[in-house]
Amino acid sequence: MTTKTTLKVIGPQTMHCGGCERTVTFTLSQLPGVNVIKADHKTQLIELVLTGEETDLDKVKAELDWIGYEVEPV
Repeated sequence: MTTKTTLKVIGPQTMHCGGCERTVTFTLSQLPGVNVIKADHKTQLIELVLTGEETDLDKVKAELDWIGYEVEPV
């Protein structure tokens, strides 16, 4: 099962630069089943592809929350 998901960063902390994008990309790349990750600080969007069932959207949201980003599906 492959699911393409787009999340938007909301809340007080947003991505400000390429470093923020790299932090999001690195953090999510550590989760099993997360393959393609594209974070864009200009649009505040995070696009990712989930494969398999090891990681679901709740785990992705929890990981992003852990590094300070609140997100919602687009």
